[in-house]
Amino acid sequence: MKRFTSIQFIVIAILVLIFAGKVSPAQIPILGELTKQREVVKDSVGNIELIKIDNVNKEIEVTDNLILKRSYTESELEKQQKIIQEVDSFNVYIEKQGREFRSFEISKLSHFFLNNARVSWSEYYKTLRGQQNDIQKLIREIQVEQNYYILNKERWEKSTPSLEKTLSDPIKQHINLNIQKINRIIESYDFNIRELISAENKIVQDIFYADAILHDIAHYNNMRKLTLFKQNEKNIFATTYRNSYSGSLIERIKLAIHENTKTFNYFFSTIRKNIFWYLIVISSMVYLLYFIRKNYVWINHDDTESPGYKSIQRIVVEKPILTSIAMAMFLWTIIMPYSPLFLSLFLFLTSLILLFFVLSPVMNFFIKRIMVIVIVLLTISNFEIFAWYFGNYSRFYILLEAITGVYLTFEYILPRYRIKEIKTHNKRRVIYTRIITFLLFVLYSIAVLSNITGHVNLSVYCLKLGVYTAVFSLLVINLSRINDHVIDAGIEVLNLYYPELVRKYGISITDKLKSFLKFILILLWVSGILRFAEFYNLVTSKISNILTDSFTIGRLTFSLGNLLLFIFIIYATYNIAKFVKVILEREILAGRNLKRGMAASVSLTIRIIIVFFGAILALSFSGLDLGKISIIAGALSVGIGFGLQNVVNNFISGLILIYEKPVQEGDTVQVDTLMGRVSNIGIRSSTLSTYDGAEVVVPNSNLISNQLINWTLSDNKKRVELKVGTAYGSDPHQVIELLLKAALSHEKVITDPAPVPLFVGFGNNSLDFRLLFWVRFEDGLKTQSDVAIKIYDLLKENEIEIPFPQLDLHIKHDANKVLGLENESAEKEQV
Repeated sequence: MKRFTSIQFIVIAILVLIFAGKVSPAQIPILGELTKQREVVKDSVGNIELIKIDNVNKEIEVTDNLILKRSYTESELEKQQKIIQEVDSFNVYIEKQGREFRSFEISKLSHFFLNNARVSWSEYYKTLRGQQNDIQKLIREIQVEQNYYILNKERWEKSTPSLEKTLSDPIKQHINLNIQKINRIIESYDFNIRELISAENKIVQDIFYADAILHDIAHYNNMRKLTLFKQNEKNIFATTYRNSYSGSLIERIKLAIHENTKTFNYFFSTIRKNIFWYLIVISSMVYLLYFIRKNYVWINHDDTESPGYKSIQRIVVEKPILTSIAMAMFLWTIIMPYSPLFLSLFLFLTSLILLFFVLSPVMNFFIKRIMVIVIVLLTISNFEIFAWYFGNYSRFYILLEAITGVYLTFEYILPRYRIKEIKTHNKRRVIYTRIITFLLFVLYSIAVLSNITGHVNLSVYCLKLGVYTAVFSLLVINLSRINDHVIDAGIEVLNLYYPELVRKYGISITDKLKSFLKFILILLWVSGILRFAEFYNLVTSKISNILTDSFTIGRLTFSLGNLLLFIFIIYATYNIAKFVKVILEREILAGRNLKRGMAASVSLTIRIIIVFFGAILALSFSGLDLGKISIIAGALSVGIGFGLQNVVNNFISGLILIYEKPVQEGDTVQVDTLMGRVSNIGIRSSTLSTYDGAEVVVPNSNLISNQLINWTLSDNKKRVELKVGTAYGSDPHQVIELLLKAALSHEKVITDPAPVPLFVGFGNNSLDFRLLFWVRFEDGLKTQSDVAIKIYDLLKENEIEIPFPQLDLHIKHDANKVLGLENESAEKEQV
């Protein structure tokens, strides 16, 4: 099967470069109407052009319109006031949050509190920067508008002295009144700018304040990492617990709830854009799941004992709502990575419980127990948030959490559960969970010892890393399992609509889709583990430095990241175009009742659009200077006139073949002495499969320019001719009847038009006949042979002779020459 080849991508990319090169910056209008007006009132030197007497009324009208325009821009003033109010209210909010944060001793704050504060203040900082950009943009817009009024005022002030002698008093009054109005408008603009600058000053102070808090948090976190293996507290037996916190039990719990939920309102007010995309993704996912479920229940399954049947029934048919909710909660943590910590912990726990409830009937006993243990450990870990508000008593809670983890995971490091004895079709999943439990046991054991000896930071780090590694790993493993079963169910549903497509490409589609989703989940798993291990920023910064380092070759400057992104976009474009060619055109569109050639036309149009925009996107992300690309494109346009003209000729010929449709895939054609079936029509060349088994690549220009015989353009009928001769003395009427009978006796001979037997003349040795009949092109040779044999049998049965060529030879004898030769021969014998 011939596919969308790389040469076709090169041709289209060249055309894209040429197209990009033909558009110069001078052709793009970058100046608005107002800028043009400003140019009109200045002379060639740049000085303000004075108003002439014959243009006074027109300029008065322009000034009136400017003043009138200002009256219609009061809504912009409301917009400015709204922004200023938002800045003031957020300034009050920032000051309140800052006072609350500074009221704590940062060295005594837990890692939960600091992480939550880091997320919150990072969002505050981002919001402040956004407000600052909005105000600066608004100030620039006001200054641009104000300049029009200042320019207009200066023109009137400089032009009025020379016009006073020729203007009437009403016109002078009108002009003076307009100048007064413009002065007030300019002053109002100054007032607005002063207010906006004051608001921006508050934002700058808040940015500095937020940046200082983020710096303190980062500094303490770095110090905590550097002293991770150092003793930062007394051992648990020498620690003083009395009076380690102030207030009653209820007050401390209320304080914990307040500190961990106070940013909820702000968080939900700042995620509107992300919420929109999140709802789009979730809605699409739920719709797809319910579409698969609706069609899957129609399928009558015979093999109900297959390994995946029960899982599909549970995930897709019985519990689609819980499956959707669990996946939605997991996606929330991905799309909203800066959610408040309390919300993230709740979502992790809830999604894990939902996955356990959905999959528990199809889990083996070993994995089920691991899931229960991790859920218990995560629940205990989540309540650790409250423990840190009770001073040094929190160490007892940490010790209890660590001992519980050691106890629950101890039996799984022993060979009590042999993998061979566990009944499951996926042994790797058991191996992964066993590795998880062993890691948990090691980390919880370290947490117990380090807490007792006073290495509290190390203890907390091991507890957090252990439980969240286990949670995230189980989430990824079980979501991968759900994805696999949903894909399997989707392929079975697809088989209802496109059975031939599934038969040919079902396994390939399933494997690639599963591999792609597993690759995405693995990336998410690595990202999550790095975050929990607090190495995410370090690793990403290192990778970012590697990808953004610039390389210079000649005059071209690019980075490794841009190069990889360019290659990825080209690769993705190639595969999408190939998918459109192989799947959409030849399997999906070909099965629909479309006009002849419509599927190929639609496919090619879509592929050209995909490749065109893919090439543009790849070039834009490559980091190359488009100005230099334009120069290269200009050089290529010259090269096309010489060396690439055949390539372009073939490309245009391919478009003609697709849209004019003189030849379609599947047609039987004859080009010069070459005859075969068209197996593929590409952008540059087409492929003919000959009846000898060869595949011949023919340039498209040959199919357009040369004489072409298409045997199956309008239909696939072919006329066959058989010539028969009978001996003289046979009855020609009887022979014609037998010829017609032979043709009509064959099932593949077309009856409309009907076969035609003809008596064509008297030959040298026979009476000559012709039999003409129609067959389908693909049945021509076999049917011709069968009918010829049938004619021979009928003639033989009716004792009608088929003569063979005869020749009568007449020899003249000369008696004297014969006698002389005989005497000469006798004399030779005597000698």
